[in-house]
Amino acid sequence: MNFEDNRSLSKVQKRKLVDEVLEQLKQYLFSGKFQVDDKIPTESKLMEELGVGRSTLREVIKILVYAGVLEVRQGDGTYLRSNHLSSKSNFEQKMNEAKIEDIYEVRRMLDLEVVRLAVQRRTNEDLFEMKGYLDKRNRELQEGNYSEYIDADIQFHLAIAKASKNAVLFELYQTITPKLRNILSELILKTHDYRDNTNIHILLYDSILNQNVIDAIKYAGENLELK
Repeated sequence: MNFEDNRSLSKVQKRKLVDEVLEQLKQYLFSGKFQVDDKIPTESKLMEELGVGRSTLREVIKILVYAGVLEVRQGDGTYLRSNHLSSKSNFEQKMNEAKIEDIYEVRRMLDLEVVRLAVQRRTNEDLFEMKGYLDKRNRELQEGNYSEYIDADIQFHLAIAKASKNAVLFELYQTITPKLRNILSELILKTHDYRDNTNIHILLYDSILNQNVIDAIKYAGENLELK
């Protein structure tokens, strides 16, 4: 019992540390000290100034890369790609021009339909895959491993789409996942506004498990409202 309590406390502390470093690095990058395409200080320098370890800093860098703020150029260094959070430069042209509201409308149509079909058509193998990504999603979020959390969250929803057994719906869902990754990354960067919807994901999975289509659609809709 003591071991579990200590382990839980450690998770909370690590997540708070990542949040704090994210906030500090955002303020540093957006302070006006850097222009777009400027090279930022080295990993070692940032670790020294922030007083954090390599794994924490790399987690923060990853989420900033996902959000389109930074770009890592192998063998060269890390560069500022945008001096605000609304950069769209990481995506294909059509997705670049898409409004966030348009993406949410498309996702709503896709999510509600794939959930309805997944309730009817899911197999035990599908459930196993969903549960694996759901557990990883929740674990990585509590650990403050935000890039891994976002990847697992997207994979969870892709597993639901896959369980619909509709190859066209699944492919359509895959086309919006890069944009979803960008949107989720920007939400994480706005640490004070981010709302944890873990419980809704658990209830969504349970509804699919129990083949309760009314609850599944309800929780899929509630998840879409948390943005």
